[in-house]
This record gives sequence, structure tokens and C-alpha cells, in this order.
Amino acid sequence: MNPSSPALTKDPSLPSFLHPTYLDAANELQIVWDVWQELKGCKGDYLSKEEEEPPLAYKNRLARTQFDSRFKPALKGHAGLLSEFVLSDDVAPSIAAARDDIDLQGSSIESFLTDQDETVLRDGGMGILVEHPPQPTDENGNPLIQSAADEQNYALRPYLVAVDRRNILNWSIIYEQGKPIIQRLTIQESRLVAVDDYGVETKTYYRVLTPGRFDVYELVQIQGGKYQKVLVPELSGATGLEVVPFVWYSVSDSKWFESQPPFLNLAQLNIEHYQKRSSLNEVIHKCNLPVPVRKGLIKNLADLLKGVVKLIIGPNSVVDIPADGDFFFAEPTGNAINATQTDIEKLERSMDRMSLAFLTGGEAAKTATEVVMDTAQTQCSLKNMARRKESTVQRLFALWVQYTGEDQGGTITVNESILQTPASPQEVQTILDAMGVKISNQLGLQMLQERKWLPPDTDIKEELRQIGDLEAQNQTVLPTPDAIAAEAARHAVQTLPVAA
Repeated sequence: MNPSSPALTKDPSLPSFLHPTYLDAANELQIVWDVWQELKGCKGDYLSKEEEEPPLAYKNRLARTQFDSRFKPALKGHAGLLSEFVLSDDVAPSIAAARDDIDLQGSSIESFLTDQDETVLRDGGMGILVEHPPQPTDENGNPLIQSAADEQNYALRPYLVAVDRRNILNWSIIYEQGKPIIQRLTIQESRLVAVDDYGVETKTYYRVLTPGRFDVYELVQIQGGKYQKVLVPELSGATGLEVVPFVWYSVSDSKWFESQPPFLNLAQLNIEHYQKRSSLNEVIHKCNLPVPVRKGLIKNLADLLKGVVKLIIGPNSVVDIPADGDFFFAEPTGNAINATQTDIEKLERSMDRMSLAFLTGGEAAKTATEVVMDTAQTQCSLKNMARRKESTVQRLFALWVQYTGEDQGGTITVNESILQTPASPQEVQTILDAMGVKISNQLGLQMLQERKWLPPDTDIKEELRQIGDLEAQNQTVLPTPDAIAAEAARHAVQTLPVAA
């Protein structure tokens, strides 16, 4: 969690100082984080206590309605469309060798980048550090690596570290010919430290990165309630690079740390959906059963004060009422329930339009024009993000090879065909009708594969061979006209009458 005390966040002499741009986005980042976590531990922040509502009733109301998460699956669906890519041919050998463990935590480069795609779609941006383990030394400070075998045993190679946007507290950036150059960057870190024999506690540190160095501080309270920063030498050191090894990954071309969460509206609609579902559940909970009404038994205040006979309802009971009284069941008309349900359905359709429902079928019917417009808009956004993903990885690999000394880092190429929607049945039928007549079978199969009506790993040559075999088996040899005439003459001779 980020420091909340003004003494920590507003003092520019401390590394915990929060940049004004950070504060501008803090509320939006909190909303998307809470919805991503399905309001775990914070339902009360979005479903407030009603006036005069008893605490127990409020607690039960919070527990009665489950959060129907539509924000998280939508973002994972978008990120999944960007997950298929290949390393370029010129990628550095050390990067190719680290492909299955790019972060020294066992994550492949595919899974690592997919996780970051989800984070970027949620928050609008995040950071990635290219780190390198420090050179190991003995108790006297002498290097322990004396050979290439030693270097391999210590696994001294670069690795990637994801940095949540909420932990990037302050920064100083200059622009040279439009290119951002980091002069200073502060990242908040939380670490578990041992306490006594078995316990642990979370401790907060502040990593300050400058070109060529990283210094880690902790804050210590002094007299007067003030704080001072204290350097942690064993966690600090030199990078050996002339730049800060940090890359900002964003969904837009806006300046670093300024992009807004792209699906903020979807998160807010998901919260409204939860609130209205809670209202609907509460109405149904309170009005699910009709209420028995006895009319005429209490005529004045004296009757009310002396009490009335307890009402028992059942197949073996009788209800006594005065001659001018009445007994009936009062039940709600359901108008409020229907209206709330209609509002919920409208919200769900709105959330579908902001998610991938048009690709997966969705629950709400759409016109062909709506499908085309939604598809085109989302494909454009995803293709733009694919380009930014490739650019981000290229910059990461360029930092990587600065550590290793290799000539070039390379990049990745995102498979854009996966961003295309499958063809309609009508379009597929047109292709099938044209195969073998107006277009070749090979071209037709290629067109079907491009339109995702064939698996991406389909072997076109094998399919053509099988089509040829089937055609050969089904082919019928038709007789020529001369052969037909000869057969007819032979048949006529056989059927002539025999002379007596």
C-alpha cells in the first residue's frame, strides 16, 4: 500500500513524496483495482449504509449480494488476443536462452508479457525494469566469479521485473528531441523480513534509480514526529549503465505516467451493476412473501394497548374477525422489481458493448452494423496496442544487451491475424462454392484459414492431397457416343426373333 500520511507524501525531501501526476490518477486507479479484486474487503465503500439502517441488517445486506465480475474477464479476453507472438530472427542469444524464465521466477516471456498486458489494460500503464544481479563477493569484498563456469552457476544474467504503477511514486524526466530521459525515478517496495525465530513482517523501502546507480532507503521517525531517509547500503549499488533501465508500457501515446485507465467506464458500470443487484435482492428479500392483514380487529387505542390475540395461520386454524372486519394477504405489485430488473439488463448490455461480447456472441442481440462498428473499433485499439507492445519489448531488449554486451536485442512480432474476427457463414459458403470452379482449392483453403474457419496449424498441402484422393475415388468414367451406339446395336441383335 502507498503511504497515506501527509508527513510522508507531501514532504519533497523524502523519497515517499507523491508526484502531482500520481495524485491526479490515484482515485481512478483505486476504482479499477477494487473492481479487479471483485471488491474484496471494500464492498462497504461502494454500498453505503442507509440512514437508520441497523448494523446487523447492513452487514447481512452486504453479504447477500455477490459481485458479478464483468470487468476482469473482459480485460483478460483482450489481453489474450495479444498473447500470440514470435521472437524476431535477430533476437539476442542470451534472450532466446532465457525465454522460459525471463524474470528468474519461472515465467516464460509469453506468460510474463500477457500478465503485463492485463495490467496495462486495467491501469493504463505500468513499468518494467531490466535488472541484473550484483557481482557476488566474499567476506573481504573479493569477487567470487573467476571463470565462465562460475558465472553460469551464479546465473548472472539480466531479468525483467514488473512494476505496478501505484508503486512509482515520483520522477524527474527531461525530453530530448521528444524522447523521455529519466533523471530520477522512485519505486516503493514491500519486503518480508524475519522477526524472532518464526515471525515475519512487511517492511517498506524506497528504491531511487538514477543513471548508473540505484539507492535503497527506508524512513525512520525522529523527534517531533518527523521522518528522515536512511540509506540501506547492502541493497544499493551500481548498474553499470548510463541510463535508468526502466521502460514505461502504456496503451496510449500520452506522456509517461499520464495515461488514464482505458476501461474505467466499464469498471464504474460494474460497480453500478453490483449496487442495483443489491437493491433488487433487498426488495425481493423483503417482499418475497405476502403479508397477512386483519382489518377491523383494532378499533381504538385501548384495543391496541391491551393487545390482540396472536394470529396463527395454517390448515387447522381459524381467523376470528368482527362482522365489519376483513382478512386478506397484501402483496407487492412487482412494479419496482420489474423496473430495477430492466435497469440491470440495460447495464449488462452496456458492459457487453465495452467488452468482447461481440466476438464471443454476447447475450444481447445486435444488428450487423453494430457488430461491424464494434469489431472495427476494438480491432483498431488492439492493433495499436500490439504496435506499442512490440516497441516496448524492443526497448527492453535494447537495455538487456547493454548488460550482456551483445550487438542487438531484437524484438517480437505480434500475430495480427488473431485480432481478426471469424468470417460469417455466408462468406464461408461463398468461398466453398467457388472452390474448384472459380478459384483453386488451395486458394480457398488459404482464405478459410485466414478467416479462422480452419485451425491455424492446418497443413494446406495435406488437405489438398486428401481432396485429390477423394475426387479420384468418386470419379465415374462416362462412355463415349460410339460406345453407346455399339452397345445398343449389340443389344438389338440379341433380341431379334429366331426363324422357325
